[in-house]
Amino acid sequence: MKIKSRLVCFVMTAAMAVCAMTACGDSAENTSSSEWTPHKFGISDTTANGVKLNMTVDEVKAAIGEPDKEENITEDQFIYGEHLNMTYGQMYLSFYDINEGNNLKLGSISSNSPEVIFAGGLHVGNTKDEVLGAFTQEEDTTDLMLYGEKYGSFIYGDLISDYFIERKPTGAIESAYIQDHDAKSDGYYMIIYTYYNPLQWSDDGSSYTGDYYHMVFYVDTATDKVNSILLEHMNALA
Repeated sequence: MKIKSRLVCFVMTAAMAVCAMTACGDSAENTSSSEWTPHKFGISDTTANGVKLNMTVDEVKAAIGEPDKEENITEDQFIYGEHLNMTYGQMYLSFYDINEGNNLKLGSISSNSPEVIFAGGLHVGNTKDEVLGAFTQEEDTTDLMLYGEKYGSFIYGDLISDYFIERKPTGAIESAYIQDHDAKSDGYYMIIYTYYNPLQWSDDGSSYTGDYYHMVFYVDTATDKVNSILLEHMNALA
């Protein structure tokens, strides 16, 4: 996973500008901030405005009705092939099949509107401190180093997929960090929470498979306020 480039590409695919496993049939009820207990990000946190990652198209429509806009995207325009985009106001949903089984499920939720409420009551307009306060923080964390440069700081954990080949972990991984290497030039930085399902390795140890979920907050450098939010379910090989 290249921390920045693929995330930005996906957000644009989902029609949102960056800068401006429980059962699939479960209903998605967002927890309000008053009921929220800080914890490490997990699959249960992949909700927004009554929908949840891994829902089918029919389940989403049953939960929140017909979309304002629906668009099929051809195979050669997306990393997982053919997929479906749906728009509900300022909430953008993408359905795709990460395992190539012709079974489209909700794989991405994104928004740049404060009217879309994510888990913990988080939304566009929250401050950096409010986002960090919603999830666990560790007192002793390490710098995020890539290509010999500091790209940011871990919030908890110390592992991203760039390090998997070196360490070859097999269990589930919980990791979170602030990526601010290009914050000055880009005008924003990212707070990224990730949960990796247990990883499986090839016989020669050169590649791994496993799904992961992440929640990305794009934060304006000048104001330290969130200007867009992205939830994703991805495959580690993508």
